Amino acid sequence: MRLPVLLALVLCAAACGRAPSVDVDGEVLIGRYDNTVATFLGVPFAEPPVGELRWRAPQPLASKLARRDASQFAPACMQTMRILDWYRYMAETFGASRDYYDDLEISEDCLYLNVWTPSLDPGARLPVMVWIHGGSNKSGWSYEDNYRGNVLAPQGVIVVTLAYRHGAFGFLSHPELEGGDALANFGLWDILAGLRWIRDNIETFGGDPGRVTLFGESSGGGNILALMMSEQARGLFHRGILQSSAGYGLSMPTLEDEQRRGARLAELLGAATLEQLRQVDAQQLLDVYTANFDDYYHDAALDGQLLSVPTWDAIQSHDFGDQQLIIGTNDAEWLDSIDNDASVDDVILTARDNPRIGGEEALAWVAGEDDPRRAMDRLITAEAYLCPSQNVAANRSAAGGAAWMYFFTREREDEGGKKVGAFHGAEYSYVFGVHDDYMTTTDYDLDLGALMQRYWINFAATGDPNGDGLPRWPLFERPDPLVMELGDSVGQIPAIEPEMCAAFEQWNSAR
Repeated sequence: MRLPVLLALVLCAAACGRAPSVDVDGEVLIGRYDNTVATFLGVPFAEPPVGELRWRAPQPLASKLARRDASQFAPACMQTMRILDWYRYMAETFGASRDYYDDLEISEDCLYLNVWTPSLDPGARLPVMVWIHGGSNKSGWSYEDNYRGNVLAPQGVIVVTLAYRHGAFGFLSHPELEGGDALANFGLWDILAGLRWIRDNIETFGGDPGRVTLFGESSGGGNILALMMSEQARGLFHRGILQSSAGYGLSMPTLEDEQRRGARLAELLGAATLEQLRQVDAQQLLDVYTANFDDYYHDAALDGQLLSVPTWDAIQSHDFGDQQLIIGTNDAEWLDSIDNDASVDDVILTARDNPRIGGEEALAWVAGEDDPRRAMDRLITAEAYLCPSQNVAANRSAAGGAAWMYFFTREREDEGGKKVGAFHGAEYSYVFGVHDDYMTTTDYDLDLGALMQRYWINFAATGDPNGDGLPRWPLFERPDPLVMELGDSVGQIPAIEPEMCAAFEQWNSAR
């Protein structure tokens, strides 16, 4: 069928109000059209992980319907309102009301994914981009406003966003789980279950199961990096895009650490056995866990099943799979979290607290900053994001693979932009082409977003972000690595913060 005829049929279907439908594994999914994009929302990829399935590997979907409404998002996984509160803070920062964001519905029954596709022709064989959201592995959801695929999909790609369990439900263990189908890392097992669903079903939506790219931000990118090192994930995805995330995996909890925390939670809840712990109401469990472990960072654990070697050690030994990699950092990852009244003394303390990038020696490298907040942010960004990212990219290249690195510097042209800069998460509005109404979005912002979308889609399609009409993005290779600046200027620049990152490499070699 000629493309114009196919496009006319799609437009007619959308205009006439006929909902798109697909037959998937014994169910007919009834979605909706967003303009010309067929959208399927709230699609289950596993049984609800409740009751006896709490703290188990996700189980294949058995509770099937002849016809399933797939026109609305499913509830988010159990979590505190940490990320929702952050969004509301950002709305206030840019002069809007906190009410810009609705309350979030959460549930333990949350293993659902969402699909945006420009074609339901199984022969289309379009590249597939799977978004893994961030949120410190204890909050966030797959359909945050900036994570919608309706702008990317018409450009010739299928976008999938999927949910995974968080916090006590997704990153915990218990001594009685020994010998089970999964001992820990349930959130990562959820991602793998979603990828298996994509492998088995995405062709029905017009996708190519042999061209699956994972892209994610913050802890979502950290989870991708961990899965790149897992034999369990081999063949389920072929490329990775890590946005502001490479510092994770420098230290990882053991299975015993996870079991001790699970046992302590059981004690706090008065549960003598795992069976009793599984019977505790989900909201009560979340409340007690949050009250006692709110400061705990939920990294992937060395469970001996998914992961047997610390992610960072695997990176240093070049123990990658064969996936290509884009990795990058924003200019002001931590700026929005630093108090407005920060002082020079705070800069000194920040340097002392970051020995990986030279400690107090690093003060000389940020001495040109007039604003203490900016100086503090440079130190934290270098230590937690930028320098580890450069290390990952260099090791990916040294292992014989391909790695490209970006540095995102675009600030919004309003008072909010001046306050928070190119903040942690600023780039995904440009990647998805979905901008919040309360932020100033100029024609240049739209053009920059369109360029970034082409890089990301080219990478998903071919394993190389470069393409006709785009500024050349070089591979990241030592000894003279280049990165792609994406901001007011777009082009190749030398690797950022060379002094601090050299100190990081020295620390890394000596650890």
